[in-house]
Amino acid sequence: MRLPGLRNAPGSAAPPKRKKPRAPHTSGLHRPVYEISKIGPLAPLGHTQFRRYTIAATFSFSAFFVHMLLRGWLVNELTASPLLVSLVPVLFIAPMLIFTLPGGELADRFRRTRILAIGESIVFATYAGLAILTLSGAVQAWHVLALTAVHGITASMYAPSRQTLVGDLVRPRLQRSALGLNPAIFNLAQIFGPLVGGLVLTSAGTGAAALLGAALSLPAIPIFARLRPVQKSPIASRGNFVQNIREGVGYIVSHRKLRWYLFAGLALVLTVNTWIALLPPLAKDVLDQGAGGLAALQVSVGLGALLGALFSVPIGSWLGERKLTIVSGFLFGALILSLAVSEVFVLSLFIAGAAAGVATLYFVTNMITMQLSADPEYRSRVISVRFIMFGFGPFGMIALGALAELLGTQTALGIASGVGMAVLLGIVAFVRIGEEPRVSESKLAVRSDPAASAEQQG
Repeated sequence: MRLPGLRNAPGSAAPPKRKKPRAPHTSGLHRPVYEISKIGPLAPLGHTQFRRYTIAATFSFSAFFVHMLLRGWLVNELTASPLLVSLVPVLFIAPMLIFTLPGGELADRFRRTRILAIGESIVFATYAGLAILTLSGAVQAWHVLALTAVHGITASMYAPSRQTLVGDLVRPRLQRSALGLNPAIFNLAQIFGPLVGGLVLTSAGTGAAALLGAALSLPAIPIFARLRPVQKSPIASRGNFVQNIREGVGYIVSHRKLRWYLFAGLALVLTVNTWIALLPPLAKDVLDQGAGGLAALQVSVGLGALLGALFSVPIGSWLGERKLTIVSGFLFGALILSLAVSEVFVLSLFIAGAAAGVATLYFVTNMITMQLSADPEYRSRVISVRFIMFGFGPFGMIALGALAELLGTQTALGIASGVGMAVLLGIVAFVRIGEEPRVSESKLAVRSDPAASAEQQG
């Protein structure tokens, strides 16, 4: 019996405490913006599956950069033509125009880890083929270009699976950090690959460098195949293959924010971002450097890009995605213009690293915003269309290579940077975009349809 004025009667039990109702668990989808922004850039490494992906991706990307360094050097040595050297990245990137849309559809239909493992196996075969040709002394420029084309087609097919798999390996509240960390892994390999590849190339020759690249890529294949996503993405692509692709393209066309970022990305892909294709002639003809100098430039590019990737998420949360896109875009163009007039190797190393860092801020922000602004069932197809945006890059690279043949490497870089900044200024001035939340995760909703939820989880 409870007495007035007393908490409990002598000898009586305390009344049971009422439990506060607990809010439903939404995996961080509806956390406030300030809470999401507090998540550290390395937090995704706390997930076992993401750590395994990081190990495999480091091997895979390092092998890629060893072979891209080697291919550019081989074609430059065999032909001494800036135009043919520019064809190396062109033949790797151009297949994105055709093959990433089917690749996005495949990513929405089949197990992404399996697609990735099969693709990496084919890429390993191209590395091994180049190693055999260089070690036997039979390599010719067309061999290098043909193997690069096969590599580009394969990579275009599995690129949407790789990109969307990253978000599946962590909980939703960590997706933004994971998507920002993935380019950092790529850029870390951009330091390690050219550094090791350049040392082997200068000390042991092209055959040993090709063999190194093939050996680095091999461990990634079984790791990718054994990855187990933490969450399963909804499978929305069933039925007619072509109709599903058209549906994905129509979704982007009707989405104002996605359109703006697609135009902004394309503006620099076609112009300023083509600068990387002229690194071999820039090192040899302008800066008077050999293979070691080219490797040093690529290491500087990788270091700058790594820093840009690590800081892209916190800077984007502080400044805002659109402001960061505008500022980094114009700064990128200005740095390439500075690189065009520099003839001092040490200064060019610094400028190249800074340009790569700012470019990474620009394109990582573009990638994260587009991926997280899309509804989950369209995400792979949105990413595939974004890869098509990069597929237009070879047109700019061919134009840049032709300008370099006619006017010289420095003049070509100066023209590309000026045109890029002018086009970006036009997009900022005349293409409008509505106000959008800074953190796109807060827009994602948990499915209320029980059947849809069961499909997503099972």
